[in-house]
Amino acid sequence: MKKLIALSVLASTVLLSSCETGGSEPAPMTYPGDSLSVSSLARPLVIETTGAWCQYCPNGAEIMAMVDGIMGDSVVLVANHVGDWFANGNAASAAFDGNFPTSGVPNFYVNNTDVGQSPTAAAGAALMNDVAFGVEAEVADSAGKLIVYPRVKCLETKLNEVYMIQSYLLLNGVVAKDYGGGIDLNQVSSLPKVTTGSGTTPSMWSQDAAEITSGVFMIKAGTVYTHDEALFGHATTAVKGWINSPDASIADTTGVSLGVWGMNLADLNALGSSYAAGDIFGTRYSPVQFEIQKPTLPVGMEADYSVATIIWQLRQDGSGAYDYVNGSVTHVD
Repeated sequence: MKKLIALSVLASTVLLSSCETGGSEPAPMTYPGDSLSVSSLARPLVIETTGAWCQYCPNGAEIMAMVDGIMGDSVVLVANHVGDWFANGNAASAAFDGNFPTSGVPNFYVNNTDVGQSPTAAAGAALMNDVAFGVEAEVADSAGKLIVYPRVKCLETKLNEVYMIQSYLLLNGVVAKDYGGGIDLNQVSSLPKVTTGSGTTPSMWSQDAAEITSGVFMIKAGTVYTHDEALFGHATTAVKGWINSPDASIADTTGVSLGVWGMNLADLNALGSSYAAGDIFGTRYSPVQFEIQKPTLPVGMEADYSVATIIWQLRQDGSGAYDYVNGSVTHVD
């Protein structure tokens, strides 16, 4: 009997010893973006075609400020510059210019429709559209890159249609002045509301502008003119897989080069181009990250970054053009 008691005590000691962790339990692994909840609402795309050389483009900047003030992140704002420094070597700018052609600047598209210089009402109406996909994104700033973790939810069942996903770099708060070396971003203006700068003396708003309600202006007289939501690049690499995954079957990662319109969403879908309402992509079970190289800005230029993540649909007319489906904007701290 004493031997049985001794053995019982010994077994209990071994069991207790084997349960000791030597410290607190590690936190469970979470995939980047796990906290994101994908909205089912439409976020209209508002594209302004503009240029620092354009004497009437302050009108476009004022309209963009009004849309931003009224709708905020309920819309995806993109200023596509043509003919100035923002457009130089910018493949995304050239592709947008071809996909959303205009006969003059400033000019606006809302989603896939040319609305001239009157985007506000069209953008408001487009908020009520039904959409096939919702998308959100988390963005991490890491070692010269912006790492984008998109999360997409299928909202309508779709079969045999081509959808693409891509993230675009936008520059905000770029002061309109001459940075030297041929980079003159002073905003040319023939309008009394904006005074064109000279050299390093920046362009200025000389009158209150962007009135969103009676007597409430988004822009005050004496404010420095800045270029905002300026399209400046796109993700050039997608990494499929998650290196930190506890699931060994998806631990290895594969890099894929991306063009301007991004990655085929079917590459993340186990059913290829057949999409079922309720499916979610960009999770630990269908992991992907996009990499955007951070630009080297000219000396003296400062900019805040935001990232527009967009779902496109390839038109079925054989034109090779793309229609906007839905998107979101993530501000980088």
